[in-house]
Amino acid sequence: MKDTIYRFGSIVIVWLLVHVPGQAQMIQSLWHANHVGYRMPGTLPEEGLVVQLPSIDIGLYNSGFSYNDLVGSTTNGVTELDIDGTLNKMADENTLMIQGAIQTLGVGWKMKNLWVEVGHNVRYENFLDYPKDLFGVFFQGNAPYIGKTANLGLKVNSMLYNEFYAGVTGKIGPVSVGGRVKWLNGALAARTERSQLDLYTSDDVYQLTIKSDYLFHSSPELDLLKGDNSDLTLDMNNVNFSQLVTRNSGIAFDFGTDVDLGERLTLSGAIMDIGQIKWKDDVISYSSNKSIQYDGFEFSSLFTDDSLSLAGALDTLETLLEFEKTENGSFTTSLPWSFQIGGRYRLTDQIGVSAVVFGQKLATQTYSGISLGGQFKPLSFLEAGVSYTIYEKTYTNVGLNILFKLGPVRLYAASDNVISLFSANDNRFANGRAGVQLAF
Repeated sequence: MKDTIYRFGSIVIVWLLVHVPGQAQMIQSLWHANHVGYRMPGTLPEEGLVVQLPSIDIGLYNSGFSYNDLVGSTTNGVTELDIDGTLNKMADENTLMIQGAIQTLGVGWKMKNLWVEVGHNVRYENFLDYPKDLFGVFFQGNAPYIGKTANLGLKVNSMLYNEFYAGVTGKIGPVSVGGRVKWLNGALAARTERSQLDLYTSDDVYQLTIKSDYLFHSSPELDLLKGDNSDLTLDMNNVNFSQLVTRNSGIAFDFGTDVDLGERLTLSGAIMDIGQIKWKDDVISYSSNKSIQYDGFEFSSLFTDDSLSLAGALDTLETLLEFEKTENGSFTTSLPWSFQIGGRYRLTDQIGVSAVVFGQKLATQTYSGISLGGQFKPLSFLEAGVSYTIYEKTYTNVGLNILFKLGPVRLYAASDNVISLFSANDNRFANGRAGVQLAF
């Protein structure tokens, strides 16, 4: 199929060069605060009525490298990329995540020991697993892989969807238990179902062997796959949310509990986003299952005289592989479910400490960490907290959360890595959330 390889290769380059690395939607600073943002299921608030007004959060994580790892230096306006140094830092398999949510509205009210809530979010998930070999072949060509098999199997799991939720929490004695049921309606998705794509270069006049068992779905067909100037990122700026009701639907669940152990200590646990979406509208699938040999062929680097020559390299790949396109099928995407287990201890009425173990799982991969926090209430209208979070192999994550109370109006913001706000190019992990509540 014409231009397919060009477009698939463009996915990798655009993702790796354009997006600023950084984590996911789970913001532990909000867990430590325990009174603002997207409330964990199973917790019973103090207020009688809470209205969640629009809020936004985003999380970024790149396990492979940071921006400054890749960009070596800039001299006389020319940027040099440190490809060898970047490859040395990468694992055989690497992950790039971009996640976010917009809460449009949420309402919760308490009736004695019962809490009921309803609301709506627009959520955005992008998971990209890219092999080290894929990065190396595209930037260095296949010459360094003579006598070796290079893994080019890119894996994608991306979706943009509506989430309508209803939840209830009840408390009996020191124990509260609750959950949410969520109806999901999908707008955009892209998923790799099979991802084998191997390139072997023999030492006999650069003979190539291509083995593929690759299956990729999208709903609807992405602009990139139609040849338009776009990328695989599900661009929320170009979406008309009034037209997001589709036949792509699913169900998800959250469950949680709080246990009060005395007047000062509380233990909490939750598991969230257990569910999936089945995609039926405008599904396009691309597949390749073959083994092909080419004699006397060298796949050149993307670079010619220090300039990026992406088109030439991808046109070369296009001569090696052909993808078959099918329409009107269906596929399923599972939500990246997450968990949190921790405790909070109130030292005084103004000071508290907390700790939480958390994680997120998608397919066979689990991304986890631990976070320690401290909360302070120096003034009646001001609350603030600090946290330290270890996430995967990132260790410099100092977080902050802050809450201003202006009568019933609450303004809040939180991040697990405020350092990334000032030096994003040096960080692989970043997240943040900001929003408004009314509490009565």
